[in-house]
Amino acid sequence: MYSENFLQLVKYALIGILGLIVDFGVYMIFTYFNVDVEIANVISSTCGIINNFFWNSYTNFKVHDRLLLRFISYFLVGQITTVFTTGSLFIFVTKLGFPHLVVKIVATFVAVLIQFVINKVITFRKSRDRK
Repeated sequence: MYSENFLQLVKYALIGILGLIVDFGVYMIFTYFNVDVEIANVISSTCGIINNFFWNSYTNFKVHDRLLLRFISYFLVGQITTVFTTGSLFIFVTKLGFPHLVVKIVATFVAVLIQFVINKVITFRKSRDRK
């Protein structure tokens, strides 16, 4: 009924919600203790990235071969988008004074879309030699 790509996108979104809970939970704890929003974002995003990799690898894309290489790829993609969200926080919160949660939410939404496409095409691509 539904295509495999659509179901993977839905699962990716659900796993992403779990990752956002981890990310925003850690972020809120750090910002509550007055850690700079940029530092809090790097730490919280990294926690979310690690969480999501394992959920996506084992429950969504179901690829377990070359796990370390896949993790490195996923982590690097995640960190590229962490740079995007951290840069957004620096510009819009630190420099322009926008509310940090609004900026974090909008920047994270854009980052998730970018991550899905890159991870689907590169990180969780099935090996050609697998049947």
